Amino acid sequence: MIQSRLPFISSGLAEGKTAVPVSPFLGSDHSALLVTVLFVFSLLSIPKFNLSEVIAFGAFPLFLISAAKLHAGKMMKRLLLITPFVLFMAAGNLLLDRNPFMQISGITISGGMISGTVIVAKTIISVTGLLSVTHCIPFYRICRALEALHVPDVLITQLILLNRYRSVLHEEAQSMQKARDIRSFGRKGKELFRTAPLIGSLLLRTIHRAERLHRSMTARGFHGRMGSRSSEKISTGDWKTIGLWSLLFLALRLIF
Repeated sequence: MIQSRLPFISSGLAEGKTAVPVSPFLGSDHSALLVTVLFVFSLLSIPKFNLSEVIAFGAFPLFLISAAKLHAGKMMKRLLLITPFVLFMAAGNLLLDRNPFMQISGITISGGMISGTVIVAKTIISVTGLLSVTHCIPFYRICRALEALHVPDVLITQLILLNRYRSVLHEEAQSMQKARDIRSFGRKGKELFRTAPLIGSLLLRTIHRAERLHRSMTARGFHGRMGSRSSEKISTGDWKTIGLWSLLFLALRLIF
C-alpha cells in the first residue's frame, strides 16, 4: 500500500511556480497565517461608519507588497473580478440607510453611503492582505502550517484536492465552451436558456470525473487522508512576532 505524505504529494504543486519568500517581519509560515487571521478579524470588527480606521489597516497589505516586492498588477486583476459582487452588496446600504450622516459643501451624505464605502474598503483591503500572504507562501507550505495548527484533516484534504484538480474543471469548461462556439453562429446558441443546460452538464461531468479519480486514488492506497500530522510547533520567536502584530492592530483600533 502506498503511504501518502503531504510534502511529497504537494511538492509537485509548487514545481514551476516562483514563490516569493515570506517577509521576515511575519516570521515562519505558522505565525504568518495567524497574523493574517488576526488582521482579518481586526479589520472586520471595525464599526460600519469608521472609514478612517479601515483605511489605516490598508497599510498592512501595502507593507507586504513593498517588503516582498510583489507584482501589484496581478493583484489588481484579481480584485477587479470581485468588484461587481462587492459593489452589489454595498449598493443595498444606499437603500436601507437614507438618514443624513454629514454634509460636505452643501451635499448631504447619508449613512448608507458611508457604510457602503466601508464595506467596499474592508473587502478590498482584506482580500489584498490575503493575496499578499498567499503570494509569499506556496500552497503546500500553507497546508503544512495548517496541519501544525491542528486544523482538521478533512479540511486540509479538501483544500489539497481542490488546488490539485481545479485545472481539470477548467479544462472541462473550456472544452464545452469551444464545442458551443463551433456549433453557434454569432449570438445564436449563446442565450441564457441555452447556457443553463451546459452548466448542468458540466456538473454531471465533474461528478463523473471525480468518481473516476476517487476510484484510482483508492486503488493506490488512499483512505481519505492526504498526509500525516506535522510535528512542527510554533517557536518562541513566532509567538513574539504574533504578539507584536497583535499590539500593532490593537494600537490602530485604539488610535482611530
